[in-house]
Amino acid sequence: MPDSRFYHRAGPFRLADIAGRCGARLTPGADPEAMIHDIGAIDAAKAGDIIYFADPAYVVALSSSKCTACVTTEQLAAKAPGCAVLVADDPRAAFAEIAGMFYPDEPMTGVAESARIAPDAVLGEGAAVAHGAVIGAKAAIGKRSRIGANAVIGHGVVVGDDCRISPNVTLSHCLIENRVIIHAGVQIGQDGFGFVPSKDGHRKVPQLGRVVVHDDVEIGANTTIDRGAAGDTVVGAGTKIDNLVQIGHNVQIGRRCIIVSQVGISGSCKIGDGAVIGGQAGFADHVTVGEGAQIAAKTGVMRDVGPGEIVMGYPARPIRQFWRDVAAVSRLTRRDK
Repeated sequence: MPDSRFYHRAGPFRLADIAGRCGARLTPGADPEAMIHDIGAIDAAKAGDIIYFADPAYVVALSSSKCTACVTTEQLAAKAPGCAVLVADDPRAAFAEIAGMFYPDEPMTGVAESARIAPDAVLGEGAAVAHGAVIGAKAAIGKRSRIGANAVIGHGVVVGDDCRISPNVTLSHCLIENRVIIHAGVQIGQDGFGFVPSKDGHRKVPQLGRVVVHDDVEIGANTTIDRGAAGDTVVGAGTKIDNLVQIGHNVQIGRRCIIVSQVGISGSCKIGDGAVIGGQAGFADHVTVGEGAQIAAKTGVMRDVGPGEIVMGYPARPIRQFWRDVAAVSRLTRRDK
């Protein structure tokens, strides 16, 4: 059970209402009027809880579970005796929806007295601003968006509707569209790393672009996204970025990409729609990654990666070649012994 000091539980809910909300169906014998009070884990659930069951390895644990209901697949439904069963095409997604029913986001309302809002800034209907936040001149905050404590929204920045800007975020030179979640400590729109070497040292190149973050993006804690040097740095709709990611100036990231923690993407790279990038991967500048490509963790990407290609290693190479190389080295070392 989630700790009540940190999470407020809604409910209880009728089993039929839960099934309707997550798009699942009740199997014969399940009582649609049964009341569900909380979500739980297989081994710790109690009466009134609903759990997620999608791995045959947990059949024995489920047989001794005290849960009232479970969400599972058509194939595993028969292995869930003793509790009501909800069958879903994607049980994990269904359970995520159920968890959201019981533990919705806590609402934040009003504007704190300690917030500092420029006279010509615009706040949409229902927007909320927490203690110590600063909203600069000509900035615009959309309807129902929430600005966390000590966040700084710079001059002219636009934040769309239903966004959540967490504490200690700094936004400058950027346009944020709708339903974007930005976690604590994120820095968006700072200078890109642009210098021209000269006999007198490194001459700074003015960074005159923006960052554009499209709808339904989520950006993890302490990630940084630099503004463009002349054009824009762009993050496509539905992309999810983990913590501690660095995105350089003029990078173009497509829609529905996944970028895991500690990735570093150098300036002017282009990442295609649906690409997946594993943790600590690094990119040379001006690299293009095709649609649906997969970059394994700790890969060093020095060249373009084609659509659907899967690469691994340093420097990056096709994943089958990588494992062949590993096997060849392993054989050589065994021979030496």
